Amino acid sequence: MELANFRDYEAQKRDRDVFVIDTDYGEIVILPLAEAAKNHVRKFTDQINLGFYDGLAFHHIEPGKLIQGGDVNSRDDDPSNDGSGDPGYFLDPEIKLPNLRGSVGLAHPPGETTKGNSQFYILLADEPNLNGRYTVFGTVVQGLDVVDKISRLPAGEHGQPLKKVVMKRVYIEKRFV
Repeated sequence: MELANFRDYEAQKRDRDVFVIDTDYGEIVILPLAEAAKNHVRKFTDQINLGFYDGLAFHHIEPGKLIQGGDVNSRDDDPSNDGSGDPGYFLDPEIKLPNLRGSVGLAHPPGETTKGNSQFYILLADEPNLNGRYTVFGTVVQGLDVVDKISRLPAGEHGQPLKKVVMKRVYIEKRFV
């Protein structure tokens, strides 16, 4: 698939490995974009295969804009530390794609300006201000309505959902996309 056309994949549908995030609000299905961010896709795949994301939460939401999750601290019962966890590794940026509606990108932990670790975001709107600063490694191919629903949940002043939004299971499977 040509990178320039990653949002328009209809004519190129076939069985592909996708990332599936199962939540109480439905499934989010992500097409990995290894052509643009092979190290990020490889690390995300490895983490999924280890069960790393199972039970973690989407700890930050902005209505109609984005949701963010994947912080190791979101597994505990202390919401005040969500977003500041460190799984013990960093990935160097692979910045090649724009941050468009449906993009899945690697978030930066506090104090880091280019490298990311386990936290990721899913965009509900084009965000050109993120271009050149964040690595996009996937795109949502099913479940953007689920992302929108999660983004509009009641939240505290810093965007933390008032009710924990858990990634019950994150797995890889073949789907016709």
